Amino acid sequence: MKPGFHHKLLNGYFEDPCLFIRIPREKRAILFDSGDINRLGQADIYKITDVFVTHTHIDHFIGFDTLLRATLRRDTPLNIYGPTDILSCVAGKLKGYTWNLISEYPSVINVFSWNSKTLLHTIFKAENGFRKETVSRTKSGGVLLKDPMFKVIAAYLDHNIPCLAYSIEEEFHINIDKDILNRKGLAVGPWLSSFKKILREGPGADRTLNIEGKTYRLDQLNDIARITKGQKISYATDIAMTEKNISRLIELVKDSHIFYCESYFLEKDRERALERFHLTARTCGLIARKAGVKTLNLMHFSPKYRDCPESVVKEAMEEFNS
Repeated sequence: MKPGFHHKLLNGYFEDPCLFIRIPREKRAILFDSGDINRLGQADIYKITDVFVTHTHIDHFIGFDTLLRATLRRDTPLNIYGPTDILSCVAGKLKGYTWNLISEYPSVINVFSWNSKTLLHTIFKAENGFRKETVSRTKSGGVLLKDPMFKVIAAYLDHNIPCLAYSIEEEFHINIDKDILNRKGLAVGPWLSSFKKILREGPGADRTLNIEGKTYRLDQLNDIARITKGQKISYATDIAMTEKNISRLIELVKDSHIFYCESYFLEKDRERALERFHLTARTCGLIARKAGVKTLNLMHFSPKYRDCPESVVKEAMEEFNS
């Protein structure tokens, strides 16, 4: 099965945690946290449409300026999601610059701030100097984005400030059987994206498709599609070791194919972890094991372990595999 998402951490164990997810064939990408994103090329930054920020400490948000500059002349809006203070932080960033020459720029920034019950949508447009406009306030139990291809769900956690963890999951995954495609005399092409879109839209969608000048009914093409369970990726960092946090996180990341999780302190430094509102490596492994995730990827280690990162990896993986 070809993956629905191509994903990678941008930085190493001791650097800013940032997860980049590219959606193949969609010319679109998603970012979890926006710390140091300078390892991304301009072409990849330009593809980013949605940014999900856990919290606005500097190592999770300093890359916003880089992203803003790269997308300032882009027609496609930039959507930023985060806890309640994401709105004031984005507004503050925008107020830090002078915008007297951008009235013709197409740039639009949508900010979605979530307080565990309500999703507030605010918009900033270049055409009016990025002045704040409130658009809507809707109830949300955690689904922050529902796209025809996937959904993003958040869990409301504590890091001595509100901090969100996220999962992104395909509703289902569509592979194309090329043998059947060839037997029908059809070539691979852009029309397959339209075909997959029709399948995702379900009943009520246009049930015909034009391929190289010929009209096909959907029931003439259904047998080329192999529909399987979608891919699920989860991301969590900067989390206090409380029972409530751990319970909510296990529920969020349950059955993830990939779980990216902070592993900030070793268990021997548990008291320090509690003081700093972070997980230990052992607790990280425990959460992943109890959630039944398939692969655990570690990130965000304390600088105190620069000489022994293998100790952090060992502790987390031993608990995960126990």
